[in-house]
Amino acid sequence: MAPMNTNSNHRPAWLWWLLAVLITSGALLLRVATIRQSLPYVDHPDEPNPINYVIDMLRTGDPNQHFFQKPSLFVYLLLSALSVHYHLGVAAGTYGDLNQTTITTYLVTTLPGFFIVARWVSASFGALTALAAYSLGERGWGRGAGLVGALFVALLPYHLKFSQWATTDVTASFMACLSLGAAILAAQSNRWRAYLVAGAFAGFAASAKYNAGIVAGALVVAAIIGSKYSPSPPSPLSLRGRGGVGLPSPLEGEGLGVRGRVGGQLLRLVAAGAAAVVCFVVGTPYSLLSFGEVSGGVLRQWGNYRGENGQYRGAWNIAGYVEFFTSEGLSPLLCVAVFVGLILLGRRRPRMLAVWLGFALPSLLIHLSRPTHFMQNMLPLLVACALPVGVAVVEAGRLVQGSKNLYRAVTRGREDAKTRGCEDARTRFGMNLDTRYLPFLGAGVGVIVATILLLPVALTSAAYVSRQAAGDSRVQLIAWIDQNVPPGTRIAAELKPVPGDTEQRWTDVPLMAAHDMAWYRAQGYAYLVLSAKRWGQPEPTPAYLPLISTGVLVEFGSARRDDMLGSRLLVVATGLASADVPHPIPGELRFGGARLLGLAIGDPSADGRPPMLVPDGTLRPGGVLGLRTFWQVDAPFADDLSIFVHLIDANGGVPTQRDAPPWQGRFPTSTWRAGTMVVDANDVYLPPGLAPGSYRVVLGMFNPATGARPAVTFNGAPVPSGEYEVATITVVK
Repeated sequence: MAPMNTNSNHRPAWLWWLLAVLITSGALLLRVATIRQSLPYVDHPDEPNPINYVIDMLRTGDPNQHFFQKPSLFVYLLLSALSVHYHLGVAAGTYGDLNQTTITTYLVTTLPGFFIVARWVSASFGALTALAAYSLGERGWGRGAGLVGALFVALLPYHLKFSQWATTDVTASFMACLSLGAAILAAQSNRWRAYLVAGAFAGFAASAKYNAGIVAGALVVAAIIGSKYSPSPPSPLSLRGRGGVGLPSPLEGEGLGVRGRVGGQLLRLVAAGAAAVVCFVVGTPYSLLSFGEVSGGVLRQWGNYRGENGQYRGAWNIAGYVEFFTSEGLSPLLCVAVFVGLILLGRRRPRMLAVWLGFALPSLLIHLSRPTHFMQNMLPLLVACALPVGVAVVEAGRLVQGSKNLYRAVTRGREDAKTRGCEDARTRFGMNLDTRYLPFLGAGVGVIVATILLLPVALTSAAYVSRQAAGDSRVQLIAWIDQNVPPGTRIAAELKPVPGDTEQRWTDVPLMAAHDMAWYRAQGYAYLVLSAKRWGQPEPTPAYLPLISTGVLVEFGSARRDDMLGSRLLVVATGLASADVPHPIPGELRFGGARLLGLAIGDPSADGRPPMLVPDGTLRPGGVLGLRTFWQVDAPFADDLSIFVHLIDANGGVPTQRDAPPWQGRFPTSTWRAGTMVVDANDVYLPPGLAPGSYRVVLGMFNPATGARPAVTFNGAPVPSGEYEVATITVVK
């Protein structure tokens, strides 16, 4: 059965493009609605790389990214967007000099705004890919197939997920889709412009991600096919017979001969290759300017496919790819639709199928042959599946329209029956049947099939976005701490803290169950945060039960990972009190509005996990004297004071000291709240040349702006010097 030309293809072209644009707009909204995700936490390991390249370019002014495991096009797209964002931020006071700012991008970032802008770039290309899929379907089969293909890409969960990350995969897929569509047009028309456009976008695809350049295989097949057809426009007759997309006529002037035709196609292919090279160099200019760096990056990237990472392992892991396409990449129903669509292409548009396979087969075979498999490399192929899916849906509707002759035969039979006096209800139904409504019935069937295919993936995407909208347990924990934990209160957590120029808000403890609650109180911790990611299971292991025996103060996340982002987090109060201070002051020592209850002394680096203190650790030159000072705040401070710690030798000299604001400036004394306990880290570096012996540890406060010290009293009596000896230590060789 030939594809039928329904009334839909006679509707104005602008109407179809308007529908495609509306789908694209919906795809963009779907991708940006929850684009912040888990920030400041960065969960995708590849996301920081391009942003780091841009940060280095902004810092140094050098446009060379130097590391070329990935090409440069996506990096330069980010550079253009982030340059504007950064300079606007500097003007607004949001950002300072990048050379003087603590910047991290891995695991936890200090520049979430950079990630949001970069993700917007990726999401924009992801949404535009739906428009490219419409163009692909329109050229390969018809406008209806194009519209279904656009909806397919807009709703595909795997594409949605990668559209929300600042990685190059979606941009490469967009360029590859445009190249494939142009290659199909080249196979249809054999026009020079189609070859040049297909080559250009193949070059841009390779400049976004090297292996996306495999799409050039479709262009080679198009050139082979085009050698048998003329570049002249298709005839109206062929348009009517092919559902709006005609096939070119055979070459006029057969006298050109085989050599002439082959020579013409070779010229077209060479021109397309030249366009691809030019566009690759435009996107990755250092492939010419610094060929050694780029070629080395390509080789290292190729070597990564023999590494330990990847979603699947083992060369020719066909079972893994089947699992991917039937679960995460597509769905069983969509895989069937792709298979049916390819069969239909093979029967009715074999040239279109050949072009499509010219990209799909090399992509599959090359990636299958590697020992390590990163399945995001299949994104361009998933997008290309928009064409066969669209064909399958449209042709399902046309099956009903193709039954028109049968209905007419039935109607004639009913009329004959009436003439013979055999009319009944079924006869009247047959006579009243108007075949003009069959196209609408066919369209309805197409909608039903599209719904059956796309509704499951739409629900999966909706669930994914809903999970993101529910928030991230780590972000919710940060908000809870900001609202409920007083400044200066110390927290230990099984979670990476947000870095910055000041002391981190909490201490990352690899395994909280390694110590009991009394140990954490002696370290000055008022709260513990336990993470299911460290337990390795939804519920706490038995080793954690002593820590939660007093009850969980608040919980974030869920035992079901599908409910929200981030792992399950349990917050436990330790019950820290003045009785837990390891070395209490033998009396009431007051500095302004706060009482120094005492301190903890030890070596913060003895167990390799600073800033935990190991009590009674041996102190040596080149090491660190670990001090935790426990302050009970009775009244707020009007000024921001710093804390000084001096080591005084037997001669009264000060060989080493520390002068710093509390929490390295995170919680200045003006933020201390009355009725709370502040625990500050006041570690002092012991120089390598420090002489062994006994040293007095003297502590006090001062105003860094004026040098003035607050009033100090001990048991109500003034301390004129404004400082107090809190301990004596011994340094050994």
